[in-house]
This record gives sequence, C-alpha cells and structure tokens, in this order.
Amino acid sequence: MSLDRTYRIRIERKFADWVSKNIPSQIKKVLDRKLKYFSENPNHPSLNTKPYPALTDKVKKQLGIDEVYEFYINRKGYRCVVFVDHTNKELIIAFAGNHKQVERYVKNS
Repeated sequence: MSLDRTYRIRIERKFADWVSKNIPSQIKKVLDRKLKYFSENPNHPSLNTKPYPALTDKVKKQLGIDEVYEFYINRKGYRCVVFVDHTNKELIIAFAGNHKQVERYVKNS
C-alpha cells in the first residue's frame, strides 16, 4: 500500500528535540527539504518511501499504530521513520537518524 495523501501528518513530541541534538547540521537541511516533500507527497520519488517491517503486530498494537514506513533522508544511511495510524488517518513523523540509530529506535519502541 502506498501512503495516502489524505492522511494528516503530525510530528512526534520528541522528534524536534532529538533532531536538534543528534542530527548533523548538513543532514538537518536535507531533512527539512525531505519533510517538505513528504508533506506534499508521501510517495515522492526522491524519498524512496517503503514499509519498515521490523515491528511485530504486538508492538504496533501497544504503540497504537498500524504500519511503519521509512524514507531516505540521504543516500549515506540517514532515514526517517513514519508511523501510520489508519483509525485516525495520521502519518506520524516519529524518528530520524542513521541506520543504526533507526534500528535501535525501532527495536526499543
């Protein structure tokens, strides 16, 4: 399933704080541009948006989400994690980081 443009996009509470403290400034600039693309079209070709299948159904239920997606921030391993809540028709920008940070975040969610 591709992400639906009719869904409302919201930012997870801790996202901005995490980004400001942990993402290099040159990556933040790219992230800002990619978030703009995502807000206009979650399936924008430069994002390479795809399902992130690492979370179990049990964990998804605990988080109150239905699916997890990721999109590329850059080609050097930075990604952005998006939770999908079909009930409330929301795309939740949850996390951004390099590949290891994303894996750790998803594992600890």
